[in-house]
Amino acid sequence: MISQKQFQQLHKERWDQTKQLVTTLQESSKVSAEEARALPSFFRKLCQDLGIAKERLYGIKLSNEINAMVMSLFHHLYRSRKTLSPWRFFTRSVPGAVQHNQHFLWVSIALFWIPFLLMACSGTWGLQWIQSLLGAEGMMNMDMMYGKDGDALAHGRETYGSDFMMFCFYIYNNVGIDFRCYAGGILFGIGTLFFTVFNGLMIGASAGYVEAVGDPQKFWTFVSGHSAFELVGLHLSSAAGFRLGWGLISPGNQSRLHSLMRSARHSLTLLGGAAFLTFLAACIEGFWSAHPHPAMLKYSVGAVLWVLTLFYLFSGRRSWYERP
Repeated sequence: MISQKQFQQLHKERWDQTKQLVTTLQESSKVSAEEARALPSFFRKLCQDLGIAKERLYGIKLSNEINAMVMSLFHHLYRSRKTLSPWRFFTRSVPGAVQHNQHFLWVSIALFWIPFLLMACSGTWGLQWIQSLLGAEGMMNMDMMYGKDGDALAHGRETYGSDFMMFCFYIYNNVGIDFRCYAGGILFGIGTLFFTVFNGLMIGASAGYVEAVGDPQKFWTFVSGHSAFELVGLHLSSAAGFRLGWGLISPGNQSRLHSLMRSARHSLTLLGGAAFLTFLAACIEGFWSAHPHPAMLKYSVGAVLWVLTLFYLFSGRRSWYERP
């Protein structure tokens, strides 16, 4: 067995490197990629050193010194799990999760937009399919909002009383849609598939009905402002639901229960992004969309928001993805 002096000389260089690394982290919280990769290794070796020092009774002073280094590294290794940074979550974690789960996102996009386009175009050949989906009450509501004599703002105020109450209703309605798309994943993804297709059909039927018998400009100017946030939020919820369902379909070498729990943790970042976008959509829908602003202004705002939303989601990198 080596002496305490030999033990200290043997590990002095690594301990000095560790102390320098801790000092750098305390002063700036920024280290190089190579130093960041070395942190776990330094931490494991320090834990081994502490165990050896205590077992061989090298003295309380040396044990306390090593223990202080261990606790400093522990703090810096695990601090991101102790604190939640909303800025980091929305600027890095969500785009990173989108890149990591983009195959589920593309499935959601296909299942929504294909039925949407089919129903939106079906009004050209007749309203029987649209009528079967919207029903008499649904078509009457569309006429009151987007018909030749319709007024979306007046209808909203008459129904809900104020812009704030419209905002509250849209929060309630949109969150309900997103939650159903997500929670449907618990049925091996079948529920998510159903609600994604259903929403594509219903929104497409609404667009097709207005194009056929209403005032299309009233409809498109109304939806243009909030559509980016609302629809992308729906897609993120659906992608999270498919991620949930995939854990049951393909559990690998885990039990289905453990695979489901793991998939649920992975899906929460997507769901958080969906909640954020859905909230923004409700704000715009309640306080902007129904108001009589110039059509070109509404289209311009809508186009800018679509570009910003898509850039926000697809400019992320897989390396930003933080595994739960």
